[in-house]
Amino acid sequence: MSRRSPLVTPPGSPRAARRSHLAAALACTALTAAACAVAACATGTQPAVLDALTAHARTTTELRALARRMELPPGAAARVLELARDADTSQHLVAVRDREELHRHDRHAITVVLLAGHGRMHIAGEERAVGEGSIVHVPRGVVHAFINESPEPAVAFVVYAPPYDGNDRVPATERASAR
Repeated sequence: MSRRSPLVTPPGSPRAARRSHLAAALACTALTAAACAVAACATGTQPAVLDALTAHARTTTELRALARRMELPPGAAARVLELARDADTSQHLVAVRDREELHRHDRHAITVVLLAGHGRMHIAGEERAVGEGSIVHVPRGVVHAFINESPEPAVAFVVYAPPYDGNDRVPATERASAR
């Protein structure tokens, strides 16, 4: 009788689903701490940073410097830059000039920290105002889109759980409201 290693989790199993939810919860907790750091930075007590430990290295970067690193070429509507990934999540910088089209991710939950800019986040038929330091969690399968109301491109730090595979952006039929 062979005994399965507790570190091996078959894809699609209830344990894999719990592990994915746990990874999303941990990412959300880390991002909440980042937002608190952004608030502390606004009061002048300390710079807000992203402190990321990956399999290859530990990186610490001020959030404002991270946002400035994300250049959006003239005429480009958006840009996505992958920063890191591990077995449970992938981390990205996303810049949006005007707006995203409504879409959903059927296999990924996302947690977004807005680093620069402001606007509205459309989630599941409702819109909410968001600004620098805002954290938004979007469960898998939920229709969403960001509408930028800033004069410059908005920049966000986005965590996908599980890691984004580039093939899970499903257009939605409802429309985001106009500016």
